[in-house]
Amino acid sequence: MSHNIKFFNQYLLAKLRRIYFMALPENKADYKKSRVNFTIGDSAAQTIVQLAGGTFIATLMTYCNISDANIGIITSLASLAAIAQIFLIQYMGRIKKYKFLVCFTSFFRVLFSVIYFVPFLPISDELKALLIVLFYFLAQIFVQIGTPASQDWIASLVPSRLRGKYFSIKDSVAVFVVSGTMLIAGVIFDFFKSKSIRMGFLVLGILILVLVIINVIAMSKMKEPRVSYLNTEGKEMHGRLVKRAKETNPVTHKTEKGKLLPELAEAFRDKKFRKALILQSLYITGFYISIPFIASYQVNVLKLPYTFMMLVGFFCNLYRIYITPKIGRMADKYGMAKILRYSLAILGLNLLAIAFTVPANAYPFHILGALLSSTAWAFVGIGLFGVQLDFFKNEKRMIWLSLVSSLSGALGFLVSVVGGRLLNFLEGHSVTINGLYIYPQQILNVLGFLILIGCSVYIKFQIETEKIDTNRQDGRVSV
Repeated sequence: MSHNIKFFNQYLLAKLRRIYFMALPENKADYKKSRVNFTIGDSAAQTIVQLAGGTFIATLMTYCNISDANIGIITSLASLAAIAQIFLIQYMGRIKKYKFLVCFTSFFRVLFSVIYFVPFLPISDELKALLIVLFYFLAQIFVQIGTPASQDWIASLVPSRLRGKYFSIKDSVAVFVVSGTMLIAGVIFDFFKSKSIRMGFLVLGILILVLVIINVIAMSKMKEPRVSYLNTEGKEMHGRLVKRAKETNPVTHKTEKGKLLPELAEAFRDKKFRKALILQSLYITGFYISIPFIASYQVNVLKLPYTFMMLVGFFCNLYRIYITPKIGRMADKYGMAKILRYSLAILGLNLLAIAFTVPANAYPFHILGALLSSTAWAFVGIGLFGVQLDFFKNEKRMIWLSLVSSLSGALGFLVSVVGGRLLNFLEGHSVTINGLYIYPQQILNVLGFLILIGCSVYIKFQIETEKIDTNRQDGRVSV
């Protein structure tokens, strides 16, 4: 019996090693299948983000008596969680394979499911709020740890000349899945809102759990071009052969890249890294001074029905699905930076539209804002990522992605805290113009608009003027 158990354990470990450490793409078909699986996994992950954020998380926190200002700060914990990346740079710089790390951290998205079961616990609202914040923050830490590795992984699977096309198609699929799921979730929430909103939380928790399983399975089926240690014939080594290689050449192993301070110093000496970091920081500032506080404004002030918001979002996302591939092809033709400049300006106009939204005009202005938002988000995420891929050295890409994410993430959380404090201050000190009451969120959205317009100007004069060195290694069979 013990012999059978030992044999089964060895078989299982060998199977896991083959899946997570030996899955090299051998031909173009493997690359294509991996990109398809990433699209599936990323669609599930983006849906989880939406179900564990926005109006749904705002409703959950409101149910547990958390204030609007604190809701905005708590939802910004995703940005603060990115700091975890900087403390792991020494480890990430030495890691040879990303697949297991990405799949392992993706599994912890299950904590987003757990937070929707908290209202069922027989404890006080204070403890419920504490558990929601704890689980939400832990989930965001694991997501942020795995994000740079997953970004570098998919970048290595896509030829640089096709990035705009692939990422736009991937986002179109993800948007379709997200919008359909959100519409269904919105109808369910409106149905249970007047009867038993906790049942709505239960459905969301189960749905997120299913999506986590889909996400992990899809990522596990992908191939990984990154190679570990190579022998004299240029073939990848595993297991005991790797251990023996380390023992025979310990100096090389000890002096591998990844030390925090040298990596920071080298990154900041690079002009393109500095520009990419400044761009990301400007965007993050404009985002977190305003957007984290919009959901609670829509739910608690504008009193918009969930079904209406999700229905508008669904049709606007269909529009986004239509335009995204076209914008992606434009980016391949004219450059990521140029299209990103226009997209950020449109995102700024979206914030300006929300700034003019009040209960009296909530329905038409919400539709206008949603159209502008869909147009902007068709490329903002793709463009920011694409500029970083264009600017970062291939051998430093994962570490520099981690640095940009962690540094701008810390900034984002600080900005959201400032936004929350400003929101509290304005709620206690009414602002009126010609006798018209100005809601605090309107002022925050005007600030976000001004910052994003400044970000677009920075792209025009600092990013578009840089020469791009095309990476010809990505998306090619090498081993």
